[in-house]
Amino acid sequence: MKKQYSDISDYERLAQHKEIWRQKESIRLIYNDYYELCCKYLQKPNKYNLELGSGSGNFKEYFENIISSDIVFCEWIDVCFDAHNLSFKNNTFDNIVMFDVLHHLKQPLIFLDNVYNILKPRGRILILEPYASFFSNIIFKLFHPEPFDFDIDIFNKNISAFASKSAFSSNQAISQMLFFKYREKFEKLYSDKFNIVFSELLSFFAYPLSGGFENKNLLPTSLIKLLLKLEKNMTVFKYLFAFRCFVALEKK
Repeated sequence: MKKQYSDISDYERLAQHKEIWRQKESIRLIYNDYYELCCKYLQKPNKYNLELGSGSGNFKEYFENIISSDIVFCEWIDVCFDAHNLSFKNNTFDNIVMFDVLHHLKQPLIFLDNVYNILKPRGRILILEPYASFFSNIIFKLFHPEPFDFDIDIFNKNISAFASKSAFSSNQAISQMLFFKYREKFEKLYSDKFNIVFSELLSFFAYPLSGGFENKNLLPTSLIKLLLKLEKNMTVFKYLFAFRCFVALEKK
């Protein structure tokens, strides 16, 4: 019987994802689209780059000039540390990249304050996260175990975004609240630190129909590939169907 995530170690979970990545073409196609978008907004990509929460190490296969890191020790990761404790010198990195990481952090605003210090002037944080649109919110509730909690006071630095101390606990609503729902408040609060240089909603049908990392394809890979092409011209529907959001923050 296949182990459930609650029954396996964090390392085993990431190793499973690494094997799924190797075997499942549809998930590689989808994430390579994300990676292409991310690389488009890198500031000085040939300089000093850090990925936080690298997990199964997939982004570094696409973009080699980056230090991969994770809270879980894995032999395919360059550095192991907790993203809440960024012990780097100030003005070190040109870019910090995060795929599905921000919603796992207990104190996202304190984290951004710390990231500000280690970024070079005009350095960027590139963030890909879940997004609960009208349609995707239904699918997330039915098939995805991680919650969206829009009731927390996301701007209160004295509270945690969620209570559990597990590295895989989460609140998937964090980025949606910071950069979309309460964007004006975020921009006012961080007016002396960051500009939002780009934000977009992504992933309408191909992502859920791929089954993600946890489920089998609901469509043949050839049709997933076709959907990815069609979605590039369907942005008018993004607020109804988006499953993902992408944000690029630049240090002032």
